[in-house]
Amino acid sequence: MPTFLFKSLLSAGLLLLVLLAMFTMFEIFGRPEKKYDVGRLKRIHKFNGLIYIILFLIITYYCLEFIISTKAEPTPRATFHSIFAITVILLIGLKISFIRIYRQFYGQVKTIGILIGLISLGMIATSSGYYLLITKLGIETPVEKIVTVDTLTVKTDPESIRKGKELFESKCYFCHEAYSTERGVGPGHKDIMKNPLLPVSKKPPTPENIAEQIRNPFRDMPSFSYLPDEDVQNIIAFLNTL
Repeated sequence: MPTFLFKSLLSAGLLLLVLLAMFTMFEIFGRPEKKYDVGRLKRIHKFNGLIYIILFLIITYYCLEFIISTKAEPTPRATFHSIFAITVILLIGLKISFIRIYRQFYGQVKTIGILIGLISLGMIATSSGYYLLITKLGIETPVEKIVTVDTLTVKTDPESIRKGKELFESKCYFCHEAYSTERGVGPGHKDIMKNPLLPVSKKPPTPENIAEQIRNPFRDMPSFSYLPDEDVQNIIAFLNTL
């Protein structure tokens, strides 16, 4: 299963936990006449919060691993997602401190809980919601216009191919299979430069179009504009061998 799809499914589980947390909180504090046993609701809410934190940390690990491995520049959407995530972490810490230590602020816990739920919805929507929507659970990848760049020459020497393979494995393998056409987060790259058209843009598989995709990618792919020209050419050299 592609990493992005797995992370998105975990986020869907996080969404269910958010909804359950909101429900139990409203039932505990929002009804003058209780419909359910309050003690049981509190236990469910506490256990639900623990599972939420564990799942949150697991998803955070995958996000940080991707950022560290690819050194990708965050898109505006990814930046908003990160802000939401950091805010959730701070609010959870604040809520726990009000419950455990600064109990004079206990009356604010309900408001903080609502904020955590709402911001979590925004966090999930800008990550898994976006991914699942535009890819239809990873089945499709959206098409967007590509602008060509200056003419490039495909390198064929073993050293360039070796370096290109290393770069592909460290920066591209999260989303693209090298030796198959199976679709993960993005399309597989086998025969990508031998086919008449690129799999998503339907542009000719020229080095220029591939280089432009790396530097100025579609909205569902991180930017690698920081890569020097030599690295881009080495990646293309490797793709040419598939």
